[in-house]
Formats: sequence, structure tokens, C-alpha cells
Amino acid sequence: MRQFGALLEKIEEWLLAAVMLGMVALYAGSILIRELAPALSRNVAWVDEATRYLMVWLVFLALGIALQRGRQIAMTSFIEPLSTPLRTLIGRIIDLTGLVFCLYIAWVGAKMVGMVAVSGQRSPTLGISAAWLYMALPAGFLLLALRYGLSLIGAFDRSALTGNSELPE
Repeated sequence: MRQFGALLEKIEEWLLAAVMLGMVALYAGSILIRELAPALSRNVAWVDEATRYLMVWLVFLALGIALQRGRQIAMTSFIEPLSTPLRTLIGRIIDLTGLVFCLYIAWVGAKMVGMVAVSGQRSPTLGISAAWLYMALPAGFLLLALRYGLSLIGAFDRSALTGNSELPE
């Protein structure tokens, strides 16, 4: 399971980097066209909307990797003074609660995606189904639920990373 978590983290790193670089390239290209060829600027009006969609996806896809790296909000000043068995118990309760909550949010998000898809709502400039934007929510929360599940079974110790100012290698 540890290898699966490490592989998932690498895939997410590459995906998030690609999305971020794509956003930068799209926006930089749009600015260049608007400055160098203003007559063509209406042809790149879709870039603003595309980068917003990509930003939403970037945020939700980063949820799981943030948890795995200990970048979530933690109550370290409350938990650190406790005994190790009690800290472990509280950590397991938090993991289980997080897992259930994330699965619920993913389920609600999937229902929302279905409603938006059936409504036929489309993005104004891209012309694609707005369901693609809403799909980021269940995808991100499923990845976060997976991380809570991996932490719950001990595939990684997210509490060991909390408060660490440097990213793990």
C-alpha cells in the first residue's frame, strides 16, 4: 500500500504540474496575442474561462496530496502533549471521520454533476458542459478520501508530517 500511495503521489505531482504549466502557457499566450495583435483578442476570450476551470481542477486535485504531505490544518498544540496511544486513537478517529465525510461530499458532488449534465448547462465561451467544472469536486474528494483511507490503515503517517516546514522527499 505504501508503494501505491507513493505512485499516486508521483502521478498527481506530474498532473498538477502539467495543469499549472498549461494555465501559465494559456494565459501568457493570451496576453501576448492581446498586446501584439489586438484585432485577434476576441479569438482568445475562451482562455480566461479555461484557466478558471483549470484552477478549480488544480485546487481539488491537490487535496489528497496536501493531506499525504501533512499540509492540512492540524490541532498539533492540542494533540502533541497527549500520550502516544491517545494520539493514535484520535488520529484514527480523525481519519475515519475524514474518510466518511469525503465520501459523502463526493457522493453529493456526483449527484450535482449529474443534475448539471442533465440540465444542459454549458460554459459561455468554451461551449463545453458545465458538468466538467463540477466534476472536480467529486474527483478531488475521492482522492482525499483515498488518502484518509490509506492513513487509516497505516500506509502513511500523516501526523508525523504535520507542522513540518519542509516538504518530504
